[in-house]
Amino acid sequence: MDKLDQYRKIIKEVLKNYQNLVPPASDDEAEQLLAFDEERDQYLWFRSGWQNKTRVRHITIYIRIKNGKVWVEEDLTDLEVVNDLLAAGIPATDIVLGFQLPDVRQYTDFAIA
Repeated sequence: MDKLDQYRKIIKEVLKNYQNLVPPASDDEAEQLLAFDEERDQYLWFRSGWQNKTRVRHITIYIRIKNGKVWVEEDLTDLEVVNDLLAAGIPATDIVLGFQLPDVRQYTDFAIA
């Protein structure tokens, strides 16, 4: 399996595992949803719907593959998605912390871009 196909598989498995940790939404709660666009290499875990008469739209985790690197653009969890990507076999040299300022990335153990 080629590297990018392996990365796609890992990202989808990690996000599916996270979604399975959350109990199903009741009728009055926003749903936890996954969206995978392999053509554009965009992977999202998000909430959408209504909760207590309030519209909910919230990206929980957003990962994309760009120029052969896995960009973690958003991680609003305490699950530490980066650690799970590392444990699943994606090297730190291929992970970019996109949520970090570009000037700060050089001080991390991960790819700059």
